[in-house]
Amino acid sequence: MNRSIVFMMDYRGDQLQIGGTSNYLKLLAPRVRDCGFEVRVAIPHSKRTEDVREFMEANNIQVDYIDISPQAGTVVSRLNTAYQYFSSIMPDVAHFILPWWNSCEYGILGAKLAGVGARIVTYQSFPETIDSNVFQGFYGLLRRYRHNYTCNSVHKAISVSEINKHRLVDNNFYLPGKIKVIRNMIEVDKFENVEHRIDFRREWSVDDNMSLIVVVGYLEEIKGHRYLLQALPNIVARHPNILVALVGDGELKKQFEDQVLETCVADKVLFAGWQQDVPSILNAADLLVLPSLSEGLPFVVPEAMAAGLPVVATNVGGIPEAVVEGKTGLLVKAASSLELEQAIISLLDNPSQMIEMGIAGNKRANAEFNVERMVRDTCDVYSTVLSNANTHPS
Repeated sequence: MNRSIVFMMDYRGDQLQIGGTSNYLKLLAPRVRDCGFEVRVAIPHSKRTEDVREFMEANNIQVDYIDISPQAGTVVSRLNTAYQYFSSIMPDVAHFILPWWNSCEYGILGAKLAGVGARIVTYQSFPETIDSNVFQGFYGLLRRYRHNYTCNSVHKAISVSEINKHRLVDNNFYLPGKIKVIRNMIEVDKFENVEHRIDFRREWSVDDNMSLIVVVGYLEEIKGHRYLLQALPNIVARHPNILVALVGDGELKKQFEDQVLETCVADKVLFAGWQQDVPSILNAADLLVLPSLSEGLPFVVPEAMAAGLPVVATNVGGIPEAVVEGKTGLLVKAASSLELEQAIISLLDNPSQMIEMGIAGNKRANAEFNVERMVRDTCDVYSTVLSNANTHPS
């Protein structure tokens, strides 16, 4: 009889997608099923999770609309929702996918109360510091106690980067031995062997002799677009034959449109919006730029490397664990338009170096970021925790 697993997320917000967290779930769930597990996914019903539902249903994976998000009601009702859900289906494994550090607390506690024998969490990101006010005062102490109890109710924590693991340990969430680092990995073949469904150079009127720079991510403050746009006038002055495509959407779009108008580079920036065919976009590009202020380990970095692109990115989160400085790309200080400018110009000045970095990045993506390795390591975690649960039930 196959073991059963539930993947759970608890975010219901009003954005269209949930970025790397949903990508992680889409990569993992069908492959874990192929490893012999009965799989289902528990998510709130919202626009932000619609892409997950569509993907899972297309892959014949059961989706349960279970809402334990902050918008779902009182602490008691959210905990009861999780408890009733896990009690009704009693999976062997509950795997909680966390886009930030305090997600899914009531899901984890509900699974513990229901007696689910293997409780796993994956931290997609973790901040450099947690706001000290979170644990201040009487209610802060209660929150700290609840959070400590939640962490103690986890059998194994997965971190997508070494830096996140260190932060989890430094903030006393877990002892080092309770955390396994399994980096976000990708379908390498999907990005290096692209059948052009859309020729984005033709669609975006980018001549073959133009350099296409691509930025993929929400148009939000934390993604750092403003610093790239600040650097752009000087980059254009040195290399006028470029186009920067901002692939994504978000609340700062109008602000960025105004910014490029004011600095007279509007004709050098394309607001491409959300695009489904990221492999073809990367295949059409010459350079990926990721100016983020904070990250876990973003999927787009190994995706770009698999596509043979050099990468200019900020030295934050798990990015330095993917980009090898000077070999597969260049790393710059966060929130520095000057360093972005210098790095991008240095690569545009040296096309042969860009080609060499792209080749090295492709080799690294194949060697270190193939999704089958992520799935194998994750299933090993399940097997270990399940074995321990049978020996030492809790």
